[in-house]
Amino acid sequence: MNILKYYPGSIERPKIIQLAAFMAMIACILSPAASKAAQRERLVVLPFEIVDNTPVPGDDTRHRKMLEKITGFIGETIENEGIFDVVPQQQVNDAVNAARLGTYIHTCNHCEYNLAEMVEGDKVMIGWIYKMSMLILTMHIEVKDVESKKTVISKAYDFRGDNEKAWLRAASYMVRDLGEMLGK
Repeated sequence: MNILKYYPGSIERPKIIQLAAFMAMIACILSPAASKAAQRERLVVLPFEIVDNTPVPGDDTRHRKMLEKITGFIGETIENEGIFDVVPQQQVNDAVNAARLGTYIHTCNHCEYNLAEMVEGDKVMIGWIYKMSMLILTMHIEVKDVESKKTVISKAYDFRGDNEKAWLRAASYMVRDLGEMLGK
């Protein structure tokens, strides 16, 4: 006997099932595990560096300013594109300065993981510019998982021109590719 049939204005069975499914979905969304899964991972963008192999090295002050600019640009763009939540750059810079590495970050024998853990990052990006000549440069990046200690992405971008416009263009392509590789 169908009890719903005898009570005019009562909720029909399909609507009850829909309501129950909706309530179950809300419970899943509000659960702590589901909310943690919905959070984006935190990326630590370590300061970019330059390896200048030219016979006449470029202006250190100009390169230092350009490295700071592309590091900031990359972090802001990744955050704005919704690829990762990016740890504030000042917090990262403070951790790097406190570590007193005395070497390039990309050759520091896994110090990037300690730096990322210091600022509570899930992933860490290491980047450097390799300058072969005044015209030919390459931007290298590695994105590593802090927990597993494995490299997730390793890529190089060749570009032409030792100037801010060329560096930022290479950084823009890199961020675009990063989003595509991660499906974001």
